Amino acid sequence: MPPPRRSGPSRIYRRRLVRSSSLVLLAVFSACHRGSGEEQAPAAVLVTTVKAARGDVSSAVEAAGELAAVPGNDVKLGPLVAGRLAEVAVAEGDQVQPGQLLASLDLTPLRDALAQAEAQLGQARAQEANAKARLQRAEKALAAGVAAAQEVEDDRLALATAQAAVRTAQAVVSTARNQLGRSELRAPFAGVVAHVFVAPGEPVDANKAVVEVARTEELEVRAPLAPATAAGLKVGQRADVRVDGLPGQTFAARVVALAPTIDPVTGAALVRLRVDNGKGALRLGAFAHARIERELRHDVLRVPRAALLGGEQPALEVVEGGKSKRKQVQLGAQDESFAEIVSGLSEGEIVIVQGAYALPDGTPVREAAGAGPGEKEPVPVSEGTSR
Repeated sequence: MPPPRRSGPSRIYRRRLVRSSSLVLLAVFSACHRGSGEEQAPAAVLVTTVKAARGDVSSAVEAAGELAAVPGNDVKLGPLVAGRLAEVAVAEGDQVQPGQLLASLDLTPLRDALAQAEAQLGQARAQEANAKARLQRAEKALAAGVAAAQEVEDDRLALATAQAAVRTAQAVVSTARNQLGRSELRAPFAGVVAHVFVAPGEPVDANKAVVEVARTEELEVRAPLAPATAAGLKVGQRADVRVDGLPGQTFAARVVALAPTIDPVTGAALVRLRVDNGKGALRLGAFAHARIERELRHDVLRVPRAALLGGEQPALEVVEGGKSKRKQVQLGAQDESFAEIVSGLSEGEIVIVQGAYALPDGTPVREAAGAGPGEKEPVPVSEGTSR
């Protein structure tokens, strides 16, 4: 008896199983093929480069301090007598000329004191005249034999006493007039009003500052420095000064003095820089940053400071065979734009200026379009590689 035939659904199931297995194998092969292709073609990082070349680099010292008036060009004026301030004729920032009235006290009590002194002088002069007349009469009586010599001596003493009283009264009048004159504060030189310390109507004591006047054509930066750094400076060295409130502007300056002592509290040495302020842009009390040029080094190997990588050991990235390579270098003098390379780099090597941050050694790199070795203009870089 022939065996029974298998049913149709079994043959259909086997055909479907074969098709499904084929599709799975094809998908796995395609995925493996794509993964191997990505590993074989890594993307190159876009960078900007320059060639290490020779040039000039200035060795400089950075210092900072407040702007102050030159010694002798700043004076705080106050009355030499006590009283009530009647008038302040200027305000902060006003330009003043020599002899210009700045402020004055209430003159009433001072004028009364002068009038009283003048009255006392008149009384003393009258007593002097009376004593002189009595002496003349006594001398005539003595000559006529009707007066004793003692009377004449007494009258002479009275005359001398009256004359002394006149001189005393004259001194009192002079003092009262001087006090009256000292009630006015006048500018000692041409300058600008830096501060007004007292308002009209307030009482002031003798020698209490009322107005401060300063010359501002030249100002000073008084900056503390480490003794070892200050030892390398000399009077006359030029400097550039920048102020926080005036971005992009620099002002010519020079070293005028180095303190011969060290501050026992801070351990710093004071350096004084004289700053040209002919245009009046600088303000007293502003915080200034000074860059003092110590030495200009000629024909040294240098790279832009933008190429330097941070870290304990100075380093930079170079391009060798189309790939990045980190090199540790020894730095020399640095200015605002360039850094001197003492060792670790050769002239002509291609240095990455932009795009080297966190770039592993051996990473393929390519220069930005339109920027060849030696060009410095900034260009876009790939995300995650910008400085």
